[in-house]
Amino acid sequence: MGVNADIIFQIAGLGILIVVVHSVIKAAGREELAWMVTLAGVTVVLWRVVTVVNDLFQAVRSVFHV
Repeated sequence: MGVNADIIFQIAGLGILIVVVHSVIKAAGREELAWMVTLAGVTVVLWRVVTVVNDLFQAVRSVFHV
């Protein structure tokens, strides 16, 4: 497992996309839908972070033979 900056850029890009979509939908007067889009985006980002943390724990386990 090497240091991979791609995941950071993917999360940042997804965050920017979520903000833009949220702003556009909110400007259209659909605030409930905008919050649902934001919640879905946060869920996707958290899923990505959890998988990265899981990979980290697997690497630590393999190093210490736990």
